[in-house]
Amino acid sequence: MIKLKQEIQKFNLFIVDFLKRIKAEGVETSEAAQILARYAKGGEVSKEEMEKFRSQMIDVIKVIGIGIPFTIIPGSSLLLPLVVAIAKKYKIDILPSSFKD
Repeated sequence: MIKLKQEIQKFNLFIVDFLKRIKAEGVETSEAAQILARYAKGGEVSKEEMEKFRSQMIDVIKVIGIGIPFTIIPGSSLLLPLVVAIAKKYKIDILPSSFKD
């Protein structure tokens, strides 16, 4: 019974951490959208802002690349940790920046 409670507690911590990271990605994407809007209106955009925008767009593409196949194909979400581990082994960066430790 104690082991079950510990596992539930670990799972709850995982969910809270996951949601914090999703929120961070949302904030970063919002900032990138503001930079894009300013640029589209002909406003000044610094090199740092352009780099931030570029970095966030790469993160968005990673989320789409991972998220869509793993949500559409039934049962494929069980393979996600395996895919992440294999990618990490071959030094392939597939996770958005908010999910890196």
